[in-house]
Amino acid sequence: MALAARCSLRILRKLLRPRSSRLAKAPAPVPTPSSSSIVVFAPPPAPETTSSTVIIVPVSSSTQQPAPTTAPAVVAAPPATTSTMQEHATTKVDSPAAPSGSDYASTLLYHHNIHRSNHSAGAMTWGETYANYAQQAAASCVFQHDLTPGGGGYGQNIAMWGSSDKQTVQNVGAVKAGAQATTNMWYNGELSLWPASDYGKANPDMSNFEGWGHFSQLVWKESKELGCYTQFCPQGTMSSQMDVWYTVCNYYPAGNMGGEYGTNVSPPLNEALVVA
Repeated sequence: MALAARCSLRILRKLLRPRSSRLAKAPAPVPTPSSSSIVVFAPPPAPETTSSTVIIVPVSSSTQQPAPTTAPAVVAAPPATTSTMQEHATTKVDSPAAPSGSDYASTLLYHHNIHRSNHSAGAMTWGETYANYAQQAAASCVFQHDLTPGGGGYGQNIAMWGSSDKQTVQNVGAVKAGAQATTNMWYNGELSLWPASDYGKANPDMSNFEGWGHFSQLVWKESKELGCYTQFCPQGTMSSQMDVWYTVCNYYPAGNMGGEYGTNVSPPLNEALVVA
């Protein structure tokens, strides 16, 4: 009788044991929380909230261009020229006017050029060729860099934003999703991650390139043309758990070139931040 009681107690405990919820997993290196049913991933850091109905996943990635021939293509540590200071202009550049409508190209240009002007970088123009390349890359609904359209030779930032609430995704739309990727993720989310003491250096500390690489490409002075596309990727394509907006932006000439940061990434002029 005592043995039967103990067995019944074990079975009862197993039946009453709570089961942990499963969460959407964002692409590395974004950590996956293990306990709440609403999560906001924003690299870095990945904040959590306490509501229980929606999962929102913004994630982004930037290409890193090869360093000069005297350095490896992927810089694991600063090359010998890291301490070399380069001249960079900090003159005020006219801020662009806000777009009058909801045109995608005008909106994406505005959300790039407003931040470029804060770093003494001239306004970019829309490059339809690079926008077409971005559309080809985004159409795959695969979250990875793709420079094969056109044979490469340009820089690229990518970002994804999704929600388990399908109506929320539809309400955001392609234009706003592209603006949020540019302003909220690539610029506002990374400006403070750039090593402030490295402005003017030919090569900054590259140990956190994944943290600020979108920002540096966005404000890169020698990049003159911009082409972007934001693709709707339904649940089951890019994510198994939610609908996603996938933004790809191409830049020509490419930024993040080793040995050229000092003349292309100038310190901010402390203009007011814009939020998309």
